[in-house]
Amino acid sequence: MKANVKDNPKLRERVLTDGKIALYLEYYLGRTSTPKTDKVGHPLCYTAGKMEGKPMYEVKHIRRKEELKLYLFSKPKSPEERNHNTNTLTLARQIRNAKEQEVLAGTMGDKVASKNQNIIASFENYIAAYTKKDIRNVRLALNRFKEYIRLNFPLCAIRRTDAEIRQIEAQWAASHKGVHGRHDLNPNEYYRFNLTEKQFTEKMIRGFVDFLQANSTGSGAATAYERFKKIVRNAVQDGQLSKNPCIDIICKRNDCFSKDILSVEEIGALIQTHVRNENPNIRRAFIFTLFTGVRWCDVVGLRYGNIDYQNKTLRFEQAKTKGHSSKSVVVMPLRDDLLNDVIGTPEAQGKDKDGLIFELPSHTMCLKALRHWSARAGISKHITWHCGRHSFATNLLENGANVKVVADLLGHSGLSYVERYVRALDESKKRALNSLPAIDIQ
Repeated sequence: MKANVKDNPKLRERVLTDGKIALYLEYYLGRTSTPKTDKVGHPLCYTAGKMEGKPMYEVKHIRRKEELKLYLFSKPKSPEERNHNTNTLTLARQIRNAKEQEVLAGTMGDKVASKNQNIIASFENYIAAYTKKDIRNVRLALNRFKEYIRLNFPLCAIRRTDAEIRQIEAQWAASHKGVHGRHDLNPNEYYRFNLTEKQFTEKMIRGFVDFLQANSTGSGAATAYERFKKIVRNAVQDGQLSKNPCIDIICKRNDCFSKDILSVEEIGALIQTHVRNENPNIRRAFIFTLFTGVRWCDVVGLRYGNIDYQNKTLRFEQAKTKGHSSKSVVVMPLRDDLLNDVIGTPEAQGKDKDGLIFELPSHTMCLKALRHWSARAGISKHITWHCGRHSFATNLLENGANVKVVADLLGHSGLSYVERYVRALDESKKRALNSLPAIDIQ
């Protein structure tokens, strides 16, 4: 996309990791000139040429980006995608033209000062350029903060116009075309958020921590807050914020493990249950997780080459900790029934050692099948794929396994997380004892 040199703002594009193109506006807000000085503070001057004897200046051009949340298909393959690109570009240009009129009218002047900049926009820009593996959790943390702002600071969250909402819903529907399972548009997308540094105070952050703790389970509040602090630190480093209001505020981690787990009896019932048109790979993969504790992100990538059939062991490198943990590589023994009945051999499947053990559909499809399967088995608990990992650890500990052994099998570098399972078991035992009737001796 080629922008006119004189356009202010300019319509720009950025290629995202998923291949789509994000559109944004780039404002030119002028420049600053600062005299250059030596180490003792004396001004530096040119020593030759036409500028000889004149002071030297360091010029800094001030630009600001504004995400439009409009996306194009980089390589449109259908008439619908090409039509989407045309309509989206038309809308983006209309927005750019309207913003240019604001600039010409001088109404953008109050946005130049950092104290009055929309820091939510800077947070969004950071996430848009984020490339690390925890992008989903970082985005979720910002959405939790937006939700808090929307519910508690209505002046900072203005509902979009009906035309904007229709455009957002159309884009969302197009991006989710062909995706199975239930998906809902995030309620925050119906609002424009504008929060200045003056409003972004320690009091607001303390309220956000209380909001997270009141609306989260387990360690969810602490995890979301840690990701949010990462966003804020970046804004400070980039000069979007002059100070960090999160520094002295802590969100305590809830050490009580509250996730649903499957008991040994429920696992047995699940194994004996079949559903109509079931996917055997999903069934095999989840049973494998129940008996090994391997995460979903590792299960989908396991190959027959990860199995040592002679020594009956599994060896793989965890995707979550690859490259930054001494416990990244996990080696665990495999039971004969797991090896023979669940994993099998590559020859039996017509594959070689590089073939995938479990050829699985999307995570969403697997969860949908899993919940249907567990319901058919008469299990009313909220079962996720990660529930298999929790169940594996809890059942081992309940049957007398050593905490360190369980930590090694799970691939944890320390014992702190596994000790949460121990505390959860202790609490469940207390609840079981307290459920007995009261002693009433006459």
